[in-house]
Amino acid sequence: MICKKIFISFLIVAIFNLLVSCYSSELITVHEYKQVEEKEGKPDEIHLKTNDFQEYHFSDFYIENDTLYGKGKLLLSDGEQLLNRKIALSDIESIELESVSAGKTVAFVLGIVGIGVLLFLGIWAIKLSGLK
Repeated sequence: MICKKIFISFLIVAIFNLLVSCYSSELITVHEYKQVEEKEGKPDEIHLKTNDFQEYHFSDFYIENDTLYGKGKLLLSDGEQLLNRKIALSDIESIELESVSAGKTVAFVLGIVGIGVLLFLGIWAIKLSGLK
């Protein structure tokens, strides 16, 4: 029974971790992407929207001579289509970068653990004092 409660507690913390700001998504222009790539390096994957309103997800890509080359998916209203494609940077309307903040994740988890410890100590103190 105690194992089940511990498992549920960790599951709740994991769900909260997904819902709070440990994960972020940022919509940027091609020019801004070039600056991000110079400062932080090439991301593992990107989502992009072209001027003709097509949406793509690339996890294997590189940029050369103002063209993005990559293997990815074309996102369709009824699913997705795998592709190997090149797209001119001038045809890209926006790029979406996704990231996970390790610092925010650690702070969140430590905060949850701290609240748990305080609640445990409070309940323990009440039981010791004989109050109910």
